[in-house]
Amino acid sequence: MSVEVRVAGLGQSTTEVTSAAAAAKEAGEAFVAALLREEEAGSITASFESLDAASSELEEADDRISAFQEDVLVKEAFTKGTDLREYAKQIANELDAVEQEHVLGCMMGSQSSFLVHMTEQIFLDVKQCQPFVDLHRQIQACDEILQRMESLMHGFQSDLGNISAEIQILQDQSQSMNVRLKNRTSMQTILNSVLDGVLVSPDLIRKISEGEVNEFFLQHLADLNKKMAYVKSQQGQHIRAFKDVGPELERLRLRAAEKSKEFLIKRIESLRAPNTNIAIIQQNIFLKYKELFWFLAERYSDVAMEVHNLYVNTVGNYFLVSFEKYMKSLQKLQTVIADKSDLIASEESGKRGLPGLPGIFGAKQALKDKTNVFSLGERLNVTTTADPGIILTHIAEEKNIKFPFEAIYKSLSRLLMDNASSEYLFDTDFFSPPRGKNAKLTKDGNAGALTFSEVFEPTLRLIQAFNKTTIDASFDGVGILLCIRLNMLNLRIMQARRIPCLESFMNATNMLLWPRFQAIMDMHIDSLKKASPRSLLPSKDVHPHYITRRYAEFSASILTLNQGYDDALLINSLFRLRTEVEHLLMRMSGEFPDPKQKLVFLINNLDLVVSILSEHSTSSFEQEKSHFTTLLESKTNEYVDEELKPYFANLMRFVSTAESGLDLASLQEENFERIAAEFNQNWKGALGNINQSVMQSFANFQNGARILHHALTQLVLYYKRFMSLWDKRFLNRKPKVQPIGLQSVMVEIKKFRSSFQ
Repeated sequence: MSVEVRVAGLGQSTTEVTSAAAAAKEAGEAFVAALLREEEAGSITASFESLDAASSELEEADDRISAFQEDVLVKEAFTKGTDLREYAKQIANELDAVEQEHVLGCMMGSQSSFLVHMTEQIFLDVKQCQPFVDLHRQIQACDEILQRMESLMHGFQSDLGNISAEIQILQDQSQSMNVRLKNRTSMQTILNSVLDGVLVSPDLIRKISEGEVNEFFLQHLADLNKKMAYVKSQQGQHIRAFKDVGPELERLRLRAAEKSKEFLIKRIESLRAPNTNIAIIQQNIFLKYKELFWFLAERYSDVAMEVHNLYVNTVGNYFLVSFEKYMKSLQKLQTVIADKSDLIASEESGKRGLPGLPGIFGAKQALKDKTNVFSLGERLNVTTTADPGIILTHIAEEKNIKFPFEAIYKSLSRLLMDNASSEYLFDTDFFSPPRGKNAKLTKDGNAGALTFSEVFEPTLRLIQAFNKTTIDASFDGVGILLCIRLNMLNLRIMQARRIPCLESFMNATNMLLWPRFQAIMDMHIDSLKKASPRSLLPSKDVHPHYITRRYAEFSASILTLNQGYDDALLINSLFRLRTEVEHLLMRMSGEFPDPKQKLVFLINNLDLVVSILSEHSTSSFEQEKSHFTTLLESKTNEYVDEELKPYFANLMRFVSTAESGLDLASLQEENFERIAAEFNQNWKGALGNINQSVMQSFANFQNGARILHHALTQLVLYYKRFMSLWDKRFLNRKPKVQPIGLQSVMVEIKKFRSSFQ
């Protein structure tokens, strides 16, 4: 019964399965036939095109199979994972078994109608199962086709594997060839280097041995030097060619050294000719053939040292003789600004004699000329002008022009700086051969610096001795300070040039200048301490003293040269000098018996200092101007009181007493009236006397006007205070004396003020 049921269920889709299998078979046969044709033709590309066509037919068969799978029983078989081929075989076996049972039953003689009916039914079922058998056969045919396709694919895979192996072999061969090429290239480079290093051409031998020293000789000399350097660097290599070429290179080395030495010595000896411009020869000849000395320094050090020593002696002697001659000429052009008697407190009258007679009977310098010792004036131009200021001695001698020491110092130092800079640059370029492997451009600057020191050492000692002698003999403080500033400017110029060769020399010069300047300042201070007021004021003149003018101009010079430097040493020295000047003025004022004359003397001298300092507006003057202005105002206030006392002493004393805190009622009215009557009687005459006294006492018109204005203002203030007290005391009473109105006094005072406007 189970067989019948399964056969009955499968009968519904027999036609569809048969048609799908037939389509699949046809597609497979077509694909195989196409592959076979393509295989016979040998065209792989056409085979793949047939494969694409067969694939499309297989896709169509697959669509039919998908439709067949919609059957219930087939879907159930697929769901359970039943293999259709096995399932078909099972049905066939069951049919055979049933058939045999029916046949046996018939043979046994069962003639019942039931069995006949069953047999007929079985035969009918067998006929209905025939499509499944056909389906099984078609599936087997498809399997055979797919197996042939699989075999063909395996063949393709094998062919591709062979091709990949061949490609790998070609790649390995290419890498091997590349390695061999690199090795051969490297070997070629090494061989070329060896050949270049050991091959000495006949042309090289001829040019070195017989050729003239010129630019071509330098090229061959460089080639020879490279070959020698290469052979020396390969000493550890056992190459026979190096042993063969060594003696030849040695002979060429000796010959090249001999010719280089002869050439350089001749050029150095030519520098000894008179009026030779060494700088031009250095630039045009020596630097052009500096490789000759470099070759000697590297390959024949003894000869290089011989050439070096000859150059040092020749050029060093040239500079020594030239500067010695120049300094002797400068000494003839120097004018002495000051000597040991030209100090601030030196007595001017002691140096005057008979006009026109020299020595002890004649005047050395007039007073107006002596101020040049302390004033700066146009001497400042030596530090501000961009002109190097080099003095042409022969022209100056013809025109009989004289120069102060700072001008001579500037000319000498700038000439030294220019020559030293040129020589230093040449020495560092010529005597500093390249160092390092293969003549790299890095140089040893110490060799050039040492050569410069050897060349210029005698000249620098000579100049330093000249400076020391001149500086130690100088008493010109302004000139020494100018030289200090010039030396600082020279240092900055050399630093801007980045040439350090004169730094130690300039520092040593500074050590000469500063102590001498301090010594001159000490001399001025000592002269002020030792000065005799009686000798300085023989005529008891209240006008400004020449010592004050000297001090004012000297301090103005120092402050001008200290602008932008703020040297503590200068500020301290100037403070000491100012203190001694103030002490001397106080001692000199003691020579006047009248207190008012003392104040007039001090005011005139302080006003002179303030006037000279006020001519300058730089910041370095502010402290000094403030100090002397304050001192001048203090002495002016004292003078005003002294000027008013002879005429208004009672008024001033009465006002001070009345304002001291006493009760006005306690002051007697008679005292108010007496002071008022006295003022009414004398005030106009007193104003005239005060005006005349101020006009006679102060030479400076502006100073006199300022002091008169101050005195009259003080008088107005005193009288205004008196009138205020008067109004309070006589508030309810009428006084016996009516004081002059304040407005009348001010109108009268304006008359005197207008004369100074």
